[in-house]
Amino acid sequence: MTMKLFTNAFLFDCTGADPVEKGWVLTEDDVIRETGDGKPPSPPDAEILDCRGLTLLPGLIDAHIHVSLYDNDLGNQHRAYYPAMHYVKAMAVLKDTLDQGFTTVRDAGGADAGFRVAVEQGLITGPSITVCGSSLCITGGHADCRYSTEQRPPVFGPFTSSIADGVPEVQKAAREQLRQGVDYIKVMAGGGCASQADEPDTVQYTPAEMEAIVYEASAVGKKVLAHCYSNNSMRLCANAGVYSIEHGNYLDSATAKLIKDKGCWLVPTLSTYFFMSDNGEKLGIPGYFLRKMKQVREHALEAVKIAMNAGLNIGSGSDMVGDGQAHKNMEIELKSRVMGARKAILSATRENSRLIFQEDKIGTIEAGKRADMILVDGKPLEKPEAFKNRDNIKVILLRGNLYKNIL
Repeated sequence: MTMKLFTNAFLFDCTGADPVEKGWVLTEDDVIRETGDGKPPSPPDAEILDCRGLTLLPGLIDAHIHVSLYDNDLGNQHRAYYPAMHYVKAMAVLKDTLDQGFTTVRDAGGADAGFRVAVEQGLITGPSITVCGSSLCITGGHADCRYSTEQRPPVFGPFTSSIADGVPEVQKAAREQLRQGVDYIKVMAGGGCASQADEPDTVQYTPAEMEAIVYEASAVGKKVLAHCYSNNSMRLCANAGVYSIEHGNYLDSATAKLIKDKGCWLVPTLSTYFFMSDNGEKLGIPGYFLRKMKQVREHALEAVKIAMNAGLNIGSGSDMVGDGQAHKNMEIELKSRVMGARKAILSATRENSRLIFQEDKIGTIEAGKRADMILVDGKPLEKPEAFKNRDNIKVILLRGNLYKNIL
């Protein structure tokens, strides 16, 4: 048994309670045993960490990452590396995500169940991870990496999509991903930015195809998350029973009401648009990619405002790719521009734990939950941009172990 006592913390437990001065947290192995404020207990043999008044909060959760998208030119990434190199690069992304203070992540397409198992068994370093495997995509859709000029079949290999058209094909593709042990099914329900042959404000898949995908996931107790920008694609997904709508940049009030009525979550992903729009030219991302990123960025903050006004369940994801992978912590500061710092932090902790059905394990600092916590300098509740500098993250406690301690 190993015990750690965090004392003298500005404790923001993310339960909804106000933060407290002089807070303390006692952990035992990988579990939070007690929390409080004022005079802490004095357990024998506990390792004591004086937090010096810095902000102690739960480990962050990123509900939309892609460990498999590590190049700036995504359309050519599959051509550039030997198969083993794809996995080596993805593992580096996963470790770097932990270095930013994310102790749990949901990979939204690309990573297979092997990443989840490897983390659980301690074979690789990274946050706890849930996965979707290969995204389902129509021919010529968002995850079809072929250029319009190419005359060849789709490429299949590490981290590529599953291209399926028609109800029988999507059923088989969904069943295949479920057979391979995914936690969710990811479907590309509309156009995107990184794909050359489509536009964001479009719809992909028919109602019958989408309903078939949702049925296959539901049959084994799992959920579907869907890539959408357009209101038509979001309405299609909501009516088909999709659980989590990703991005949603063109969201309007009528669609927001439907999404709420259907019980869908919305996971805005602001970081990737701002980072790529501001840095894309010097990073050499293709012109079609940069054009569309700037286009959808124009609506991103307004969509979050509409979602808040509609009372939607709002998760937090970064969707960073390429050089943006090192800057996932932009998301909290960007969301705070609309939501305020407190709600933005809650979306990346408590709300995301609800989104991924792990609210009994993570997302808040409470007795009985997993000992995933971070200690942050810079008063993040007042200045959410503090998260963007990883040097401000002084301590990362991962499953009860001090992964980082630079106090």
